[in-house]
Amino acid sequence: MIDNNALASCYRLMGVAFWESAKKLEATLEKRDDGSPAKLTAIPFYFLVSHAAELFLKSALLKRGFTENDLKKYDYRHDLNTLLEALQKKGVTITLTTINVINGLHARHKDHSLRYAGSLYDGQKTYWAPASLMHPMLEELLLLTKLSTQGR
Repeated sequence: MIDNNALASCYRLMGVAFWESAKKLEATLEKRDDGSPAKLTAIPFYFLVSHAAELFLKSALLKRGFTENDLKKYDYRHDLNTLLEALQKKGVTITLTTINVINGLHARHKDHSLRYAGSLYDGQKTYWAPASLMHPMLEELLLLTKLSTQGR
């Protein structure tokens, strides 16, 4: 079994890689006046952001006593809301803005429709919050991955 801190570091590193790719992709997005994307070419951006969020949440949980086996349980697999709630139960304070962004990304991330065509054809409204909201959320989660298992 992998050491929790080593696995947390791997998740953190991969989360940063996905986020950096999202930043490059965001620079090419056509946006409406409100900052939301104007075209479906934004789907890969939101996939990269939501996956980075998942990795940062898992890294932060590993730093606070979760194990690799805990994260493999069905309830935590690709479930941004459940991961967020588990982190809050550990006593971690998370801003309302970050909670709202994660809640907005949750459904599309969990059902994998950002990876596939599901978000185009299922008749549900896809979350297209302004891209500018994604970066503060990821920054906040990234900071939570730096804490030791003693810290909150």
